[in-house]
Amino acid sequence: MVEEVNADELEKVIAENKVVFVDCHAVWCHPCKMLTPIMEELYEKYGEKGFKVVKLDVDQNRQFSAENRITGVPSVLVYSEGQRVVFEDGNGKKTDKLVGVMPQEIYGELVENLLAQSAA
Repeated sequence: MVEEVNADELEKVIAENKVVFVDCHAVWCHPCKMLTPIMEELYEKYGEKGFKVVKLDVDQNRQFSAENRITGVPSVLVYSEGQRVVFEDGNGKKTDKLVGVMPQEIYGELVENLLAQSAA
């Protein structure tokens, strides 16, 4: 199950898991609601391999949102082995977050690649 966390709980979650997706969302955001089942499915598929998804409400964690330049929701921040990841966004650009709702394959491929790297 995808849990809701506050910014002060994030460090512990990131330290305890190989790969972490932080789903930065807002309760009023319709695309955020569309992303939830995608994140749930990914967690069900990869959770036992060291993958974790947590949700963080940007309105309740304004300082975190400002520090991480969250300007649109949903935004998914990606961590692997305790570090923030810069990755290909699926359109040939490097980014440190996925903004908006992407096709599930993009998230799945990212999880698989990061888990494979952490196992190597």
